[in-house]
Amino acid sequence: MESRENSVLFSLNELRQIEEERISEEEMARREEEQQRIRAQQEAERRRLEEEQARIQAQQDAERMRLEEEERLRREDQMRIQEAEARARAEHQAILEQQRLAQEMALREKEIAKKRPTWLIAVLAGVVLIAGGFGYMFYQKAEHDRMTAIQEKRELEERIAALESEINTAQDALNAAEQRAKDASLDEAERKKAEEEAAMQRAKIKDLKTRRGNNKRGGGGKKDDKKSFDIGNIDDPL
Repeated sequence: MESRENSVLFSLNELRQIEEERISEEEMARREEEQQRIRAQQEAERRRLEEEQARIQAQQDAERMRLEEEERLRREDQMRIQEAEARARAEHQAILEQQRLAQEMALREKEIAKKRPTWLIAVLAGVVLIAGGFGYMFYQKAEHDRMTAIQEKRELEERIAALESEINTAQDALNAAEQRAKDASLDEAERKKAEEEAAMQRAKIKDLKTRRGNNKRGGGGKKDDKKSFDIGNIDDPL
């Protein structure tokens, strides 16, 4: 009788232990499921934040490019207007100069007619006209050289601005790649790919900065044996 009771107690204890193990396993499974749910929620939130940051960055880049394009067009319009005004002033000044020379010549002809032979008057008139013609030619050449220098300066500034924009874009890509390379939630292959992308962007930024420096020093170091000018001293209407 006592042996049977002991056997029953043993069976009850064994059943109780089995039930406790089952409850423990269910609790562990529930905790694991909850942790997975939390990790999935955190991952979804991280991706949402990254996508939102990427969207905001893209909007900012688009707005910056739009403003840069508007500024470029405005400067081009302003330069065309100022170039037209400069040509008009030069033509007007040349007309005034011709009129002044004609008036001076007329006065001199009246004075010389009283004292000098007719042939000397003709010679002097020819000399004055030739001098005026050469003066106008030299002025036109100087104005052409000046406008050419302004155009070259403008093109150089546009190249530098384009390089600045490429540097900013490459820097954004580098920051994003470095962030992915440090993201512990990514696997090893993705982090390695991000590190390679970061290295490539660093090399690209270094090359762009070198090209920008060369342009700032005077169009990449090119020199003209016939003429030389400093872009900082050009009378740019902008």
